Formats: sequence, structure tokens, C-alpha cells
Amino acid sequence: MTNTSGQTDPAATSGLNRWLVTGIIVAAIALIIVLVISFSSGDDETATTVETTTSTPTETTIAPETTAPATTSPDTTPSDTTPPDTTPPDTTPPDTTPPETTVAPADFMFTIDDIDDEGTIPVEFTCDGDNDPPIVTIESVPAGVAQFAMVVDDPDAPGVDPFVHWVVYGIPADTNEFTDAEDNLIYGMTDAGVVGWFGPCPPPGDGPHEYVCTLFGLGQELALEPDLDGRDLREAIQNDIVAETKITASYERAG
Repeated sequence: MTNTSGQTDPAATSGLNRWLVTGIIVAAIALIIVLVISFSSGDDETATTVETTTSTPTETTIAPETTAPATTSPDTTPSDTTPPDTTPPDTTPPDTTPPETTVAPADFMFTIDDIDDEGTIPVEFTCDGDNDPPIVTIESVPAGVAQFAMVVDDPDAPGVDPFVHWVVYGIPADTNEFTDAEDNLIYGMTDAGVVGWFGPCPPPGDGPHEYVCTLFGLGQELALEPDLDGRDLREAIQNDIVAETKITASYERAG
């Protein structure tokens, strides 16, 4: 307090200071209490939240199974870009060459005296008899034949090639009959080493041998050298044969 003299009362000042300090202390305590309560409330809320979170089982929602729609991949196979076959059709004319045949034309026939086709050769024509040459008669001739040739051989003889018994060629187209040793015909070499007829003479006990008498009709007259053997003659006339016919007969010598 201020006294009348203008001086401050020390006791009054001291009391005022005590109240001021007390108020400050009370305010500080109150502030601390508020802060403590505030932190305690926050911890409780956090604890509660944590407890709630941990005590309540989490509900798991299973999404319904959804099957993805089938997706067909687009066809990526490249389209066929092969150009169409433009190969021109085969215009080669068919081969009209008649197949090789040993069947005689119906209008080409001959006979041999005393020897029948598919028959047996009489002994007089063989090496066991007089070795007589055959007599050939031409019965009919197809058109286009200009000359004849004949070969008689034995395909059953030992060896690779048939054994040749008679080679006759240069036979005119107007010939009706011929045999061995005629002046107007050409005779070749047999496999026995003789010119002219060499009769059948198979090995004794070798069984029957088939002797093939082939008459060739040639499309032109050929001037062939003499003494051709059977193989040389066939080679020389092969491109000129227009018809051929055969008689086959057998002979066997006893063992």
C-alpha cells in the first residue's frame, strides 16, 4: 500500500507477491493436469482402437468366381498364296507304236514239210539221221512285205544265247517255197560253224529241246553281205521287220 507520505508499504508489497506466485503455481499445475488428462484420453482412444482392431476378426469377402469368357485367338495362318497350277496340259500324242509281239498276223503263215507246229521233228532232219534241210512253203503274206528272212534256233541249248541251226535271207517277196542250197538265196553261218542247214543235235539225255523257226517279213529289200550269223542278221533287219511268224517243234536224243 502507499502511505500518505508517498512511500510503499513493504508488507503490502510482500503479500501481493505471494499471491502472484501462488496464482502462477496454481495455473501451472492446472495446465499440467489438463495436459496429462489430454494425453491419457488420447492413449485410451488409441488403445481402444487397437483393441477393437485386434479383437474383431477381419471379415474376408471371397469374390465370386468369375470365369473369363473364352477368347478365340484370331486365325493367323497365312492364306494359301500358292499360285494356281498353270502347267499346260500334256499335248504329247499317245504312243501308238504297237507292242512287240511274237503272235503272227492272221494273214502271215508258212508251213514246213513233215514238221508240225508244236509237233516233233522227224529224225531225218537231225544229226541222228540224214540231216535233211526243211522245205518251207509260204502260205500267205501281209501287205507291205518286200523281202523275207528266216532263222531257226534252239533256246534250250546250253549257253547264254540260243544255238542257231539255220540262217536264210535275201528271200524275194514273191517266193512260194524255199529250202537249202538255192542259188538265189543267201545263207548265213550257224553256231556249228557251217553255212546252211545244221539239224537239231541236243546233248543226249538232256530232254526235249524246242526249236523255233521264225520267218520275218521285211518292209524293204535289203542288200546284206553273206555269211551273217543269226545275231548279226537280227540286228541288221530289226528296223525293217513289219511282220513275223513262227513254227515251234521239239526233238530229244536218248541218253
